[in-house]
Amino acid sequence: MKDFLQPLFVNIAIVFSLTYIANTLIPFMIRREFTLRMKAIYGLIASACALLCMIYPIQTLQDSVFDLRTVPIMVATLYGGLIPGAICTFFVGSARLFIGGNFAMVGVGLALLAFVIAAAYKGFFSENKKKWQAGIVISSIYTIIYMMIIHNRLSFLPADFYWVYFISFHISFFSTIVLIEKLTTVNMRLEETVYLDKLSVVGQMAAAIAHEVRNPMTTVRGLIQFLAKDTEDKKFKEFSPLILEELDRTNKIITDYLTLVRPSAPELTVLSLNEVIHDTLALIAPYGALHDASIHYKESERSCQIVGDSQHIKQCLINIIKNAIEATEGKEGVIDIYKHSSSKNSVTLVIEDNGKGMTEEELQTIGLPFYTTKTKGTGLGTMIINRLIRDIGGRVQYESKPLEGTRVLLTLPVSSS
Repeated sequence: MKDFLQPLFVNIAIVFSLTYIANTLIPFMIRREFTLRMKAIYGLIASACALLCMIYPIQTLQDSVFDLRTVPIMVATLYGGLIPGAICTFFVGSARLFIGGNFAMVGVGLALLAFVIAAAYKGFFSENKKKWQAGIVISSIYTIIYMMIIHNRLSFLPADFYWVYFISFHISFFSTIVLIEKLTTVNMRLEETVYLDKLSVVGQMAAAIAHEVRNPMTTVRGLIQFLAKDTEDKKFKEFSPLILEELDRTNKIITDYLTLVRPSAPELTVLSLNEVIHDTLALIAPYGALHDASIHYKESERSCQIVGDSQHIKQCLINIIKNAIEATEGKEGVIDIYKHSSSKNSVTLVIEDNGKGMTEEELQTIGLPFYTTKTKGTGLGTMIINRLIRDIGGRVQYESKPLEGTRVLLTLPVSSS
């Protein structure tokens, strides 16, 4: 028994250590789109983890070699996708063949089994909010098939081996999932803290300049309107509407800044999600028709009661849908709105378009001060959305691919009554 435990504890320590290293190089984030480079890095780290586990196997079981190499294979595939999992499986299979022995092909087969099962259930794992529940299903299927294979091919294994090895496997597998989920939560909170610091900077700037700029601007606007009525200057008459338009746009920017600095306190009430969306669509539909974009809402059969400020939520939805419509400019735009998932405490709404999309770099900077992909934008719209949704206890996430479109996931608190 002691011969079993010592290397297994070492394996578990290796798996945890390499998970922390992976998070240091590329922090785990919710619904992050991995680039090929990221996938390769995750695959190599998982390979290093698996190979280190193989250095400390249970060596007392004749010609067989047991360790926790399949844990990094499964975790890399479930979180990173096929490429990281395939890289890790390739290195593990090659190493096992290099070690050799009568049961080398059994070891390779078990590594492939781990990869195939994780790949088959990756979608189920990704969409499940409670990852540990999905992990139970996946690991149980793998364990049953694994036990059948080794019981068939390695009949000399003692009974206590099964208990020790598979308990250690499950502890390592579930602990790694919990660790990654915890690290993801910490990373998201750190990112949010940095974002709120940037909001604070914008707020201080806005408070300092907003009123000082707005007052003379109002005077200038009034004078231009007054002079435009009686002037005979054709050039002045021609360009005065453009001047007024730009002054109005500047005034809107200042208003947006003030919304960030001193948003009105949300009046939290219980709202029907369907009613809020229908009211919003009634307001934004003419804008969509003007830009040749159709908006479709797939109404959920079961009525969902959310908690929030009706005006704030409508303002956020209008901004998001307006951005989606403008992203489809130059083509027949389609915006789909539907309920993505729900839990006891929240519901997630998706606003999806078929527009130009964004790159990974653009996704990382969306919502930052002054960042926008529009020619006449300020980036304040997305900041206001984030601010207002956070104020009611919600969350906003963005997913996008160039030329394929963008998905905005809006998570809102649900009424407990």
